[in-house]
Amino acid sequence: MVRYFLQQFRITLHATIAATVFAAIYCGAPAGNAQCQDADLLIRHAKIVTMDDHDRIAETMAVRDGKILAVGTEAELSGCTSKHTAVIDLKGRTILPGLIDVHTHALDWAKHASRGEIEIGYQDIRSIAEIVERVRRRAGTIRPGEWILGTGWDEDKLREHRYMSRANLDAVSPDNPVYLGHRTGHLAVVNTSALRLAKITRATPDPQGGVIEKDATGEPTGILKDNAMGLVTHLLPPDPPELEVEAVKYVSEQALESGLTTIHNISLDPGGMHAYQEARRRGWLKVRVQMVPLVSSVLDAERLAATGLYTGFGDDRLKLGAVKMFADGGMGARTIAIYPPELKGEANPLGLLVWKSEDMQKAHHLLAGAGWQLVTHAIGDRAIDQVLDSYAAVIRDLKLKDARFRIAHSGLSTPAIQKRMRELGVIADGNPAFVYWIGSYFARYGPERARWAYPAKSCLENGVVEAAGSDVDVTPMSPWWGIWAAVTRREAQSGKVLAPEERIGVRDALRLYTRNGAYDGFEERQKGSLEAGKFADFIVVDRDVLTVPADELKDVVVLETFVGGELVYEKAVPR
Repeated sequence: MVRYFLQQFRITLHATIAATVFAAIYCGAPAGNAQCQDADLLIRHAKIVTMDDHDRIAETMAVRDGKILAVGTEAELSGCTSKHTAVIDLKGRTILPGLIDVHTHALDWAKHASRGEIEIGYQDIRSIAEIVERVRRRAGTIRPGEWILGTGWDEDKLREHRYMSRANLDAVSPDNPVYLGHRTGHLAVVNTSALRLAKITRATPDPQGGVIEKDATGEPTGILKDNAMGLVTHLLPPDPPELEVEAVKYVSEQALESGLTTIHNISLDPGGMHAYQEARRRGWLKVRVQMVPLVSSVLDAERLAATGLYTGFGDDRLKLGAVKMFADGGMGARTIAIYPPELKGEANPLGLLVWKSEDMQKAHHLLAGAGWQLVTHAIGDRAIDQVLDSYAAVIRDLKLKDARFRIAHSGLSTPAIQKRMRELGVIADGNPAFVYWIGSYFARYGPERARWAYPAKSCLENGVVEAAGSDVDVTPMSPWWGIWAAVTRREAQSGKVLAPEERIGVRDALRLYTRNGAYDGFEERQKGSLEAGKFADFIVVDRDVLTVPADELKDVVVLETFVGGELVYEKAVPR
């Protein structure tokens, strides 16, 4: 295992002495300083939203060797150019720092498309009957025994407003096992053929952290939640290596088109990490990536800690980020771990905890002691408290000063939880786009919990650092949905504004995807704002995001994306 991981992570480190010297010379150098000369690139006549400490707006920016030399006025940067400098006149266009998504499942999302899975997302699908019809058509084109895969269904967007069952699928696919993943990734529906292959019967017990849903007679319905999905997923046909590498290329292209210059890819397995490295070797990886492996047991934690690898290993393009664990389930699966009152009508009315508390704390100790940043999925308030208890013990026992442990989602963040997070320095990896795309789930947990579902304004006011992620493919990869939703908090189904007191302004929304995203990944000295000495990662957009009506934020179009001063995406329209 150690040898395998070391082979997977042979990435050249580029944190050289030269880079350190460069930063010492230029970081903080006043605009117009004589040292600003021989720029590779000069951006002129732009509205540059720097997102620096003073929220400065500049008009000119000079770049050399992939980093920003200076930002200021035309006059201040007049001495930065030479005959070798490329000059771009943006004619008043708006520039922003490259955006950062701290929580994606981007590779899995891209692989769904690459596999040719049937599309059953609610943009196209409005009923269970339509899903069943797509399964029937696929079954008619393949041989008996071949798997039928699909993803993206969401019962709240279907006319029936209920889960599917194996009975829905058996009639149209008796000879082909079927696995249809839910939009949230926390449950799936399978048919009888798949249950038989997995040897799941009425006598099969729920695994730790999972639920095999059963009907009134005790028979499995075909719904598998959280860790119970693993009883079937290990039987699915493996992806060919080339498919994963091609999927990484697609991830990079789609990220850059939406204005993302850095993403964190969560829950990667060794094959996924190898695919990222291979895409990097081929020159296909243009977006910066932090790879986040998944730990699901104490044994996993022991093995990963034993490799000698830890957060930060890699280079400026591809590196190891945090390590991921799950504390509870998802709202769509109705498995988030909550305090009373109970969620009525559920077999697990208080949700589920994936880990025993003592095992979670042991795994956290092992990983943090080995140098890993921790990020733990927790949505329900009971799960968040379990994670904070564990984090507090690890921080105390290991005497950590700047751990920056993270809670992925931090969904039901009450004032008491926010206070604990601030005191421990724990970061909320929030999901503002959830309010729009899956905000209909909030109401089933009651008005008090809905009030504190995915808050942003109160986190800001209570001193909790919040970064933002799409959790693609729970919501689209484009960060503009999240920026818009943070400002408006409008829900898709009803059009209602959810917890309007949690709305934030556009600058604060941008901060979730820039400065805070950089801080989240220990990269605030390299990115997150447009300042001398930082990477020249920036985007050109089609409108002034600081002044347009709020509803236009979701429609922002990225015209150009630069990573390290290199133009890596350009929309095919005149500037």
